[in-house]
Amino acid sequence: MTFEFKDAFKKLTTHEPFKWQTRLYTDYFSLGKLPDVIDIPTGLGKTSIMAIWYLAFKAGVALPERLPRRLIYVVDRRAVVDQATRIAEQIKETSNNNELPVSTLRGQYVDNKAWLEDPVAPAIIVGTIDMIGSRLLFSGYGVSRKMRPYHAGLLGADTLIVLDESHLAPPFEKLLEAIAKNRAGCRPIAAERQHIVPPFKLLSLSATGQRRDGERFQLDKAKGDLDDPIVAMRLKARKNLRLIESETKSTSTEPCAKELAEQAWAAF
Repeated sequence: MTFEFKDAFKKLTTHEPFKWQTRLYTDYFSLGKLPDVIDIPTGLGKTSIMAIWYLAFKAGVALPERLPRRLIYVVDRRAVVDQATRIAEQIKETSNNNELPVSTLRGQYVDNKAWLEDPVAPAIIVGTIDMIGSRLLFSGYGVSRKMRPYHAGLLGADTLIVLDESHLAPPFEKLLEAIAKNRAGCRPIAAERQHIVPPFKLLSLSATGQRRDGERFQLDKAKGDLDDPIVAMRLKARKNLRLIESETKSTSTEPCAKELAEQAWAAF
């Protein structure tokens, strides 16, 4: 299974998986299981979760705790949303699966609505907190009143919400956790009927070691995660800090912001 995953992952992403990515697939996704938190340092490919989910889902994980058929990748920065969208589109292209819906929901970005066409089709949806959150709460921005329940239903059932940089949005994470654990009363009240609605699951991604309850997946030295040359290089990379004294004397933030922008551009 490991060899098959490595081959499929390379074909899908054009590069070899890190050991932690292979371990995440074999120990969790391939078994229809999910940790609650993935705590991996920045720069080590956490967006690969989309590829790992896709490979596991296409492999036909048909266990009592099967993977949700829709993956929703949420991040509160538009630049990262666009980056994640490119990765999702690459998965669609390299897999030759033209029927895989890939949609992006963010401000000033037109939703192609591909994820709405077939409720039983697997799909990847990338969006910002406000666009995904408003739809989950039956108040989707730019969504007609009649379509709001439809959006909420497709995002709230049979979905895996991957909340990237979750340490930046703890209130939203708490909301998603309440929905996932049914503290918000989103599932049928009768226990014998709760299997009717496919579950909503939350997977938090962080690089800060934040303390959310539940099972955590982290780099494990004993299992060889740190033996990858690229992982070791990125973890040990020097991070230089240089102090620049500002010539701005004004108490206004506008001149300071302009100077910061100029310094940022000069660094490229």
